[in-house]
Amino acid sequence: QRNLLEEDSDEEEDFFLRGPSGPRFGPRNDKIRHVQNQVDEVIDVMQENITKVIERGERLDDLQDKSESLSDNATAFSNRAKQLRRQMWWRGCKMKAIIALVAVILLLVIIVPIVLKYRT
Repeated sequence: QRNLLEEDSDEEEDFFLRGPSGPRFGPRNDKIRHVQNQVDEVIDVMQENITKVIERGERLDDLQDKSESLSDNATAFSNRAKQLRRQMWWRGCKMKAIIALVAVILLLVIIVPIVLKYRT
């Protein structure tokens, strides 16, 4: 296109590549100018829309990264909660076993002397 717009191009090429120029078109020139202004406005709107779509894509990428991070954190939290639950269960079992052992020892301390006393 740049080669066609060089100085050695003829008037027909200029017309098709650059649009009409000069007052030689009379009242049609206003209509063409009006249409060209509308086209320029549409181009501006489309450029803004493309910019917004690109920004939206970037925001979506950020949200996806945050979502993946939250998912990883949730998985780590779940695994840690399961591990902690098991630890607490074992701790509870140990405590119950210690209490049962103390109770058995107390019963033996109380019952054995009584049994020995009545046997003799």
